[in-house]
Amino acid sequence: MNVLVVMPLGEFGGGAEQMLYTYLASRKGDTKVKLHVLFLSPGGLVEAIRQMGYPVAVISAGRVREVRRLVQVQSEVGKLLDTWQIERVLAWMPKAGIYVSLPTKQRRIPLFVWRHDIPSFLSRLDRWVLQFNRPAGLACSSELACRALQRTLRNSVEATSIHPGTPPLSYRPSEVMNIRRSVLQGEPGIIVGTVARLQPWKRIDLFLQSIALLHRTFPEVRALVVGGESHGLSKGYSSELHALGKELLGDAVVFAGEQRNVGDWLQAMDVFVLASQGEPFGISLVEALLAGKPVVACAGGGPEEIIDHHTVGTVVSRDPGPEEMAKAIGPFLQPEVRERAKQQNPIRGGAFSPHAMANRIDNWVSKVL
Repeated sequence: MNVLVVMPLGEFGGGAEQMLYTYLASRKGDTKVKLHVLFLSPGGLVEAIRQMGYPVAVISAGRVREVRRLVQVQSEVGKLLDTWQIERVLAWMPKAGIYVSLPTKQRRIPLFVWRHDIPSFLSRLDRWVLQFNRPAGLACSSELACRALQRTLRNSVEATSIHPGTPPLSYRPSEVMNIRRSVLQGEPGIIVGTVARLQPWKRIDLFLQSIALLHRTFPEVRALVVGGESHGLSKGYSSELHALGKELLGDAVVFAGEQRNVGDWLQAMDVFVLASQGEPFGISLVEALLAGKPVVACAGGGPEEIIDHHTVGTVVSRDPGPEEMAKAIGPFLQPEVRERAKQQNPIRGGAFSPHAMANRIDNWVSKVL
């Protein structure tokens, strides 16, 4: 079965991009689903997928408001569907659905749509996609996201929960030592870190405020923030966070920016915190578990389905204050607790296998309709 995956973003940056890369890298060669990939913008992710050997095309879509270009792209997508003899289409993000709904409906090709958010409401364009060409299936990254999506839908479309998977991130011991030496300024200490795109809903400000409280009692604690303003989604927010970090922690905080070798930075941390509000899943949380780190995250999203009673970690309330977050992090500063996390947490992280994810996605898009 020929299936076309349509991805709006051509660069690495967030969880949706990393999940697509992991999905394509984890599939078995003998699967009955033959994937083709269409990107609506160029970039490093495009080249990485092309190097895997998949048929790849790029159609630069521009902005949705450019109506003339939208019509041109829909026409080009239609030609590609014919050339590759596509039988199913998977819109990897809702934006992709805007460009493929018309050509797939014209050819009666079943459309599947993946949402990587927790939708509290649907935009006009989202509703147009769902009403103009009713999808054969919708998928979300957590049960909570599926329930939220169902509440927003006027027509009943089956929503499937497929947890993302990830392999353990590789790291270089020498580089980990260099990072720790730099962050701790050559002194003994504890690094509490986070990996996140710098956007307001990721609540890096809450993370910094929490570490500032801990720093008063435990002056050896340092904060490490790994991530940047991917795709320019919150321009200027990075500067605000740098200023806040300087005000609260002085030289006890390090902003590492975007990093391709995230495994080095994650391994350098002693405790991992994900302060996001309404995190759809939390792939970085799974990566932290696989790295053997104690974890702290907020309720109201995927972390509740990741952190279980076997995990050395905790889920705080949906909207905690700095005091609650700091209190939750505190116990994980103890060496014996961190040692227990090294033994237990990789087992829990291993439950989110990339191969299992790939099999579930293949089975979902190839199901009998």
